[in-house]
Amino acid sequence: MFRAKRKDDVVSRKRKEESRYIRMVRAIFKVCQRQRVPLYSSRFSRKDYTLWQHIALIALMQRVRKSYREYANDYLTTTERLLDVLGLSKIPHFTTMEKFLLRAPGALLERVMGGFIGLTRIRYQVFSPDSSGFSPHHASHYYALRTKKDILSGMGKQVRQKERSEK
Repeated sequence: MFRAKRKDDVVSRKRKEESRYIRMVRAIFKVCQRQRVPLYSSRFSRKDYTLWQHIALIALMQRVRKSYREYANDYLTTTERLLDVLGLSKIPHFTTMEKFLLRAPGALLERVMGGFIGLTRIRYQVFSPDSSGFSPHHASHYYALRTKKDILSGMGKQVRQKERSEK
């Protein structure tokens, strides 16, 4: 039988049609608005791009795992709908985003990130302080010599203890 369209169906279909990256940009803009992030860092700014746009661009770059150059030259040139949502009339040069990260205050980015996590209700986060994924016991001999740490001999002790326990 014919089923009447409900408002929920229309909303869910619209959400499916919308790219996850577009939803991410809208969420970042909402967080910037809630956190009262100013559009420009100074009244003397060039006003080519807003802080909100920079933050969204950097977050997207991290999400798609591209370098500055690949992101600006390859990825952004193929996504017209995303550029419309970002409100960009021209694609920023890759050094623009790089320079923004160098001069942006860390407190601002932390504030926006905290608001984004709260808005999206992320329950847990994977945290890796050195981002290598290795424990310090996997250090090379060269690293141990340079840092003057006795990491490698500690590994030998662990191996000997394991051999004793297996006997």
